[in-house]
Amino acid sequence: MEAITKKERDCLITIKESSSGPFPVRLKDLSASMNIKPPSVLEILNRLQEKGLIKKDRGMVALTEKGEETYRKIVMVHRTLEVLYSRSGIDADDACRKIGNFDFLIDYDDAKKISQSIGNPKMCPHGKKIDE
Repeated sequence: MEAITKKERDCLITIKESSSGPFPVRLKDLSASMNIKPPSVLEILNRLQEKGLIKKDRGMVALTEKGEETYRKIVMVHRTLEVLYSRSGIDADDACRKIGNFDFLIDYDDAKKISQSIGNPKMCPHGKKIDE
């Protein structure tokens, strides 16, 4: 997985979760969802496009295949770490918030090892599926 920043991670997640089916998200909606001014979102999008993670067309934004894969890996890492944190006694919502600050930095292969060490959980504490 190519190195990304927290803002890029947040943007990828927002693009994926704001898109409805095959329809891409609009730049202005992305800006509103992320609470970031359009020029700043455009700067993030340009970096994501350079990394091959998104495609832009006439104000519309969608993840590429590589972007979809990066999204899946970030979500897997995030949810696996949520399980680890919650099993350690940390509140699930606190775990989610804290992990969101660094999940994009964790190596996917390391997260798979963590998952194995905690029994390959299938669901995070919020009931969302963990896919490998």
